[in-house]
Amino acid sequence: MRLPLLTFAVAAAFAATSSPSSAQGALSEDQCFAVLGAMSKLELSMVGKVPLEDARAELSGLQSMLPESVSPRIDDLVAIAEAARGIAVGDPAHPMATGEFQEASKSYREALGPYCPGFNLDY
Repeated sequence: MRLPLLTFAVAAAFAATSSPSSAQGALSEDQCFAVLGAMSKLELSMVGKVPLEDARAELSGLQSMLPESVSPRIDDLVAIAEAARGIAVGDPAHPMATGEFQEASKSYREALGPYCPGFNLDY
């Protein structure tokens, strides 16, 4: 009878000390790099350095591994990138000039942060 009680005590102690990210199902380092790489392409598409279709296709391929709380934030950034099409980077109407991009990017990084605990996404 002592072994099950000891096992329970060890499990309870582990659960109490485990980080919140492990409880949320952290992504692997490779998965985090894949998401960050695809998001970088999306950002580059907003300044005309990468075709938006390429960035969107890469992000679409990652959708199945993304946590539910992150996907809508990425969708918001894709919509902003689509809205930026045809607007010059220096134009005051560009989402990077209006602050719309920065707000959506911050929201995405806050949502992804707990799933990529080893990455500093606070920039």
